[in-house]
Amino acid sequence: MILPKVSAPNLEPSMTNIFHLHPNQSWVSLGRADPEEELSLTFALRQQNLERLSELVQAVSDPNSPQYGKYLTLENVADLVRPSPLTLHTVQKWLLAAGAQKCHSVITQDFLTCWLSIRQAELLLPGAQFHHYVGGPTETHVVRSPRPYQLPQALAPHVDFVGGLHRFPPTSSLRQRPEPQVTGTVGLHLGVTPSVIRKRYNLTSQDVGSGTSNNSQACAQFLEQYFHDSDLAQFMRLFGGNFAHQASVTRVVGQQGRGRAGIEASLDVQYLMSAGANISTWVYSSPGRHEGQEPFLQWLILLSNESALPHVHTVSYGDEEDSLSSAYIQRVNTELMKAAARGLTLLFASGDSGAGCWSVSGRHQFRPTFPASSPYVTTVGGTSFQEPFLITNEIVDYISGGGFSNVFPRPSYQVQVFMSSATSWNADLHCSICRFLLFSVYSLSPGTNH
Repeated sequence: MILPKVSAPNLEPSMTNIFHLHPNQSWVSLGRADPEEELSLTFALRQQNLERLSELVQAVSDPNSPQYGKYLTLENVADLVRPSPLTLHTVQKWLLAAGAQKCHSVITQDFLTCWLSIRQAELLLPGAQFHHYVGGPTETHVVRSPRPYQLPQALAPHVDFVGGLHRFPPTSSLRQRPEPQVTGTVGLHLGVTPSVIRKRYNLTSQDVGSGTSNNSQACAQFLEQYFHDSDLAQFMRLFGGNFAHQASVTRVVGQQGRGRAGIEASLDVQYLMSAGANISTWVYSSPGRHEGQEPFLQWLILLSNESALPHVHTVSYGDEEDSLSSAYIQRVNTELMKAAARGLTLLFASGDSGAGCWSVSGRHQFRPTFPASSPYVTTVGGTSFQEPFLITNEIVDYISGGGFSNVFPRPSYQVQVFMSSATSWNADLHCSICRFLLFSVYSLSPGTNH
């Protein structure tokens, strides 16, 4: 989308809405960025009718409601939440005055992603000062502002926040557990392979997928994590011989990089396609050079631009809830609400830090993971076999997160779950097993979880 030629806004000199997050200590500044270098910024425009959207989500999700299952289309959602004409006009004038030209919107018109020079971005957002940083386990290079930015007072009612400035890419929490000490065990143990998962749950082609076109599923990959077609094909040759399966991804949405295959992305794709076998699978790819520090936002923008897409999505990534700004958390939560209104099932890994207990000024606090803590997603925990070398009963794995929140109150539908019988809890565990076992297999040892 090219912004229309309109007159520059009359912006008041006073500023409001100051946003800032401190740089991660593991990232090293390489100095100021070249003023003519370009970067991508995402502007989250203020939406309308969010209370009505919340009501509709509850109605289409409640089996006792006459609207149960009557999900909204993307076009219905767009009509409901689309920013007001005043918001659209004001933001467009503001960006035009800064020289932004290469801007792209989405069907819902509530996001604008624009390319600007560093000079333009710093004039647009007073206080911001962009530097090059290097850090992370792969020595990633990013451009960030260590200083807070401000929005002109006239823009405060129209922009929730600007993404792409502050937060640094989180490192994957994919971790290796110690080898179990089992007396008298000899020989090579390959872990929980797809055949083990399928045997544990008596999965057949009738239980999972028949290859029909109306079955589909998707997973997301972030932070320059990619799967490789050749690896997927080889994986299925090794482990898919005893069940019907598909050996290639049906569609990649976004940019699929050409770098080395990542463990996390490979795990997600390979085990989704072997546990949910013979089902058309999409991969949403968000490389993350600019928006990778907030990967869920970029992924949700992709969902907001697709009218027809899989109804089941699985995501194995998360950030500490307290590391995110309130504006960002609330906006992402709204995007998850929009997905729920469309009937999408979003499965998020609960994390591998257990309850996430940490100490702040001598006080112990829980540190939940987001978006797993959102009330509009299904958070999936981890279990492991009681006897790691046999297909036995499952136990809750000690590193599995809980999916709770310090930001969002417990939703009403969970109150009944917590008060119900142990049968419901066992059912939740049954749904949870795959996320843990998927990770434990690939590492060829009994246990990693995200």
